[in-house]
Amino acid sequence: MTDVRAETEKAFAEYKRLAECGDWASWAELFTDDAVYEEHWLGTYRGRAAIRTWIVDLMAQGRVSVWMEWQMIDENHVCVYAWNNLPDPTGTGRRFTVPSSSLLEYAGDGKFSWEGDFYNGVAAERFIREWNEAGGSLDTAPDPSLRGVDGWAPAPPATAFPRREIEQAFDAYCARRAVAVENHRWDEWTRLFTEDATYRNHRLGLARGKAQIRAAADELLLALPACGFRNKLRLIDGNRVSAVATILFPDASAGNGTDGFDINTILHYAGGGKWSYAEDLYNPIEAEAARQRRGG
Repeated sequence: MTDVRAETEKAFAEYKRLAECGDWASWAELFTDDAVYEEHWLGTYRGRAAIRTWIVDLMAQGRVSVWMEWQMIDENHVCVYAWNNLPDPTGTGRRFTVPSSSLLEYAGDGKFSWEGDFYNGVAAERFIREWNEAGGSLDTAPDPSLRGVDGWAPAPPATAFPRREIEQAFDAYCARRAVAVENHRWDEWTRLFTEDATYRNHRLGLARGKAQIRAAADELLLALPACGFRNKLRLIDGNRVSAVATILFPDASAGNGTDGFDINTILHYAGGGKWSYAEDLYNPIEAEAARQRRGG
């Protein structure tokens, strides 16, 4: 019997090696002929040939190096958290970086059939602009020694919890989130966090503790009124959960939510049905475009 996780892990190790050394033409060969690549800022690319052309041309335009901080694997799915770094043209130690998450579906034979990338497109535009203003150019050599930002996120709790317990806690998280959005009340959702929990939203920033998390939720609700959630994918590895959902907006004319944008939520389970960390990655540009399409 094939060990799906082991096979996926081996394929991802090659994916990671090629990305971190910048061999993008070879990296693109790790996708199936009919693969779908959803890049939530730059567009959707269908087929290995289209993916290869796009990534090779894109990386030839800049001096980005990629460092993958962690990955999680659940059967034939992978979630990886990466930092996209541009070298410092000032020589002063200034950082030009944007964090992102990518989810992949392994299709066998060492290849992936789907990838979705999640990050803040506004922040990406800003970091490229600031890099150019600081003197960055194609003559600036890449710096593969660059890593992530220290203290960006805590490690998941070390205590091992049963997978079934985490599944039930995540189901409760989704259910309370749906009720919170429907009733415009985030109290019950906030109670799912530990007292010292942190929540990072890639548009709003970092919230520490329940009071700040509740305030961040209220602000998010103002930006995303009358929306719903449709779960698409969930990975569990240890105490970390990574899930993709579509946030749906109601149709101002027809009244049914059929359009929206995708969001990647990363959670750390701390036991007792509570979470010690949550992070939402999405592109605000895509979110606003979806809202406008629905008459928001």
